[in-house]
Amino acid sequence: MRRYLKQVQLGFFALAALVTAAAGVVILSPELPGRSAAPTQKQPDQPQPAREAAPEAKPAAEAAPASPPLAVKPVTTQPVALEPSPPPESDLESAWAEKLRETPDYRGFFDRMRASFPAEWTQALRDAAADDGLRKPEGVDLLMSLAVQAARVKSGLVAARAGAPALDRLFASQLAVARQLAAGDSALCLDFLNGAAAQSLTQFAASHRPLMANQALAGLEAIDDGGRAAIQRQPPTQADFDLLEKALRAKGLSADAIALLLDGKAPATPIPDDQACRNGVAYLETLANLDEPARMRLYALAVQLMARD
Repeated sequence: MRRYLKQVQLGFFALAALVTAAAGVVILSPELPGRSAAPTQKQPDQPQPAREAAPEAKPAAEAAPASPPLAVKPVTTQPVALEPSPPPESDLESAWAEKLRETPDYRGFFDRMRASFPAEWTQALRDAAADDGLRKPEGVDLLMSLAVQAARVKSGLVAARAGAPALDRLFASQLAVARQLAAGDSALCLDFLNGAAAQSLTQFAASHRPLMANQALAGLEAIDDGGRAAIQRQPPTQADFDLLEKALRAKGLSADAIALLLDGKAPATPIPDDQACRNGVAYLETLANLDEPARMRLYALAVQLMARD
């Protein structure tokens, strides 16, 4: 099955996507017959694995692990059991409350995080406060990044079962971050799309707090909605991927760019960072304009792949 859906990750949540980038974003597709896995844009020399026939469709929870898509990686990761943490010390709470007064844009996310993931919130608070980090100017941005990552690790896979409005908002927030990064820092844009560590976006988040807060909150809301809706979607069809490829061609993307986005196949001549970043943005825009059934199948696949990376 197609691989870009496996690589375009925008983080999360990516606060990084938050996503976490929440910080992370990505490409969504599983391998199709005749397609082979390949490294991302920044690793053009890695060998390609042998082609394999597409496996029989399985329920999302039983799908074989696969590398995540580019624009979606910021949003989810494999759930793991975490030990509950004791309540944070009063001095940490005080330091956090002081930072929050300076950055009210994050209040909605932090309130939801504390309510839905109390143990993970406590650990994120302690990690952010290490070496007096919480008292630094960007301390609150680091806290959001760490909180997003913690939620992603705990329950990110659940977001794949969310309803259409929640998934649309999640990917729209990823697209908004990617567009902003593309306008100012193509290298960081590619890091975001490929699911780089959320902390790498801390400085960007500090100067774009409303944007990043929206993305972080969209990730938590997708998890909450997925837990309630529990929608079991079928995997994307060959027709879904054909439709996506046709739409990308219509946007002017080259055959090499499409092969990189959909299959992870690096071209003989590497695509410059600024163009690769614009291609990633075009990919997310194209997904958002597909008809709802195909769009939801592709979105759900992207989240599942990110969660299993």
